[in-house]
Amino acid sequence: MSDLAARFAQLASEHDLRRRTATALVRRWEWYTWPGLDLRPLRFERDLLRAGRRLDARPPVDRDVLRIGFDAEGRAAVTEEYSGFLHGRLYYETFVRHDGDVVETAHFDTDGPIYLHEYRFADGLMRSADMVARRGSGREAYGYADGRISRIEIEHDGRATSVLTAEHDDRGLVRVVEAIGGRSEVRYERPPAGFDLDAACRTIEETLLALIPDAVARLVVDGPAACVALSYHRSKDALSFDVHAATEDERAVLAAIDTQAGWSPEDFAASAHVDFEDAALARLVGQEIALLDADDPDTAAGSEVCRRLSCAVAGRLNLRDWSDTLPVTGDFVVYAVDLELVDLERNLADCLPPDRLARLRERGLL
Repeated sequence: MSDLAARFAQLASEHDLRRRTATALVRRWEWYTWPGLDLRPLRFERDLLRAGRRLDARPPVDRDVLRIGFDAEGRAAVTEEYSGFLHGRLYYETFVRHDGDVVETAHFDTDGPIYLHEYRFADGLMRSADMVARRGSGREAYGYADGRISRIEIEHDGRATSVLTAEHDDRGLVRVVEAIGGRSEVRYERPPAGFDLDAACRTIEETLLALIPDAVARLVVDGPAACVALSYHRSKDALSFDVHAATEDERAVLAAIDTQAGWSPEDFAASAHVDFEDAALARLVGQEIALLDADDPDTAAGSEVCRRLSCAVAGRLNLRDWSDTLPVTGDFVVYAVDLELVDLERNLADCLPPDRLARLRERGLL
C-alpha cells in the first residue's frame, strides 16, 4: 500500500501522460449511461446500482453521460464523464493500465487526482483491489466458489472491517449480506418467485393507512395542526417514511421566509418515524424501487413509484376524520413530500381534494 500511496502522490504530474498513453490504445468509443463500467466484483449489486447501458448516441447536454474508449481487446482504457448539471462539460476522467495480471486505474477531476486503484488477478479472476484516494485508503480481497464471487473482505481507513457474502444458485445471484462486527445486513436479495411490485406497494399503502394515525397521535403539537406531512425517502436499507405536523402559526413563520418553506417538513418541530412490522417487505420494495431508478436514471421510474404510493396514502388520509387523533384547523391537510420539495406542487395536486387545493391557492400558500 505504501508504494501505491507514493504513486498516487505523483499522479498530478502524470495526468497528461496517462491521458495520451491510454487514449492511444483506444480503438472505438461508446457512450454509456451513469455509472458506466467497473471491474470489481459486485461493485454495482452491493449498492443497488446497475452497470451503465450503451447508448447509440450522446444524449442532450443536460444529461449525465460517459464516453468509454475500448482497446483492441475490448477492455475499457479511458472513461470520460460529462456532467449534465454543467451543461455537458467534461468533469471526470479515468485511465486504465493493463500489465499482465495487474490493472491500474487512475481517476481525475478538474482539481487533480481523486484515486488510484491497483487490481490483481489470478486465473482470470480479480483477487484483490488496493485503493488510495484523497481522503484515505482501503483494500478489498475477493474469494470465489465454483468461479463465482462468494466473499469480499473490505478494509477502509477509520472504518470497521466488513465482509460481504454472496449466495448463488443456478439462476444467478440470490443475495448479498454484509457483516460488520456482530451485525449483519442484507444488501441485495432476489425477489421470491411471483413477487409483484404493484401488489407489494398496495400492501404497504394499507399498512401506512393504519400506522400513520397512531404515529401522528404521538406527536406533540403546540396547538391545532394545520397540516401533516408524510415524507418519503429511500436508502440502501429500506423504503422509509416519517410524519411531521405543524400549526398555522409555525407554518406562517416559515412561509414568511419562503413560500415553499411553509411546506418543508424538515423545519417542522413535531416529527416521528413510521415503523413497519414487516421490515423485510419494506426493504424489498425499497430495493426494487431503487433498481428501477438504476435501470434508467433519466426516467426515475422507481422514484415515481415511491411518489405515487405516498400520494395515494396522503389522498386517502385527507378523507379521514382526524378529530379523534389531534386538534386540527379548518383547512387541515395531509400531503406527501420528498425532503427536497422537488415534487411539492405535483404532490399537492395529487393528494388534496380540488376544493382544498383551490383554497390554499387563494390564500397565497402555493
